[in-house]
Amino acid sequence: MTRVISMGECMVELSSRPDGAYARAFAGDAYNTAVHLKRAAPDIDVQFASVTGEDGLSADMREAWRREGIDDSLSPSVAGRLPGLYMIETDAHGERRFSYWRGQSAARLWLSELDEGRVAGADLVFMSGVSLAILPLQERARALAFIDRVAPRAFAFDPNLRPALWESESAMGEIVEAAMARATILLPSLDDLKRLWGEAAPEALADRCVALGAGEVALTLGPEGCLVATRGAAERVEAPKAVAVDTSGAGDAFNGAYLAARLKGASAVEAARAGLALAARVVSLPGALPGGER
Repeated sequence: MTRVISMGECMVELSSRPDGAYARAFAGDAYNTAVHLKRAAPDIDVQFASVTGEDGLSADMREAWRREGIDDSLSPSVAGRLPGLYMIETDAHGERRFSYWRGQSAARLWLSELDEGRVAGADLVFMSGVSLAILPLQERARALAFIDRVAPRAFAFDPNLRPALWESESAMGEIVEAAMARATILLPSLDDLKRLWGEAAPEALADRCVALGAGEVALTLGPEGCLVATRGAAERVEAPKAVAVDTSGAGDAFNGAYLAARLKGASAVEAARAGLALAARVVSLPGALPGGER
C-alpha cells in the first residue's frame, strides 16, 4: 500500500458563526493536507507525525484524526503539553483574520519525538514552512537533514510563509529555500514567492524554483489558477469559478488533492485541475477543513 506521512501541526480551531458564537474543529496546514489527501484517495495509508498532550482536548483531536482515517501511530502524547489554538474571523469577502495561541503547543515537539526508523521507506513525506517554523531554532536544519537521511521516494513541500513565526525574514528565507531545494514536488503560492524574492512574473518565479532544485512546481495563483512547471516546461491551468465564503484552508485542499492525484498516476496538469476544483469547493464553505467529521 502507498504510504504518505504528513509532518507538522494540528490545532484547535475556533471559527466565527453568523450568530456570534464560535464553532470548534481541529485543523492545521499539515493536518488539513493529510485529511484532504485521504479523502481523495482512501486506499492510501496516510500517517500524521505530530505530538499531542494527554488532556481532553488532545483526546478529542486524536479521535477526529481517527474518524478521518488518519493513522496517529507516529504522533506520541506528552504529559504537560496542550494543543495550540487559533481563531478565525472572516469579512464579507471571505478573507480571514487569525489569532493564535501556540506558545506551549505539543506539536512543537514533532521532530524530537519522531521515530526516524518508522519514517524510512515512505512513498511521500509532506512538510510545510509552518512545520519548520514551530520547531525550536536549532531543530529546523535538523529537520531537513532528517529528510535527507530517511530519503522518501518523494518529498513535497509547501512554503506557507508565516513571518510572525520566524525570528527574521532572513532566517525564514534561509530555511525555507533549503527545503524548497530538496522538494520533489513544490507547492508554493504566488504570494509566498513574491515575499521571498520580490515582484516577478509567475513563470520567472517558477523557473527560479526549478533552478533552486525543485523537481516539479505547482505554483498556485489564487483565482487565476495554477502554473505547473518543470525544467524547460510550464503550463497554466485555469481555476473554476468560486464564491468565496472563507478562504482559509484553500491551499491545503489544493495540496491534498494534487498529491493524491499524483500518487494515483495523474499528470501534474491533471493533478492541478483536481487541486483547483477542491480548493474552489472548500472556499465556498466556512472553516479551514469543511465536511466530514468536525
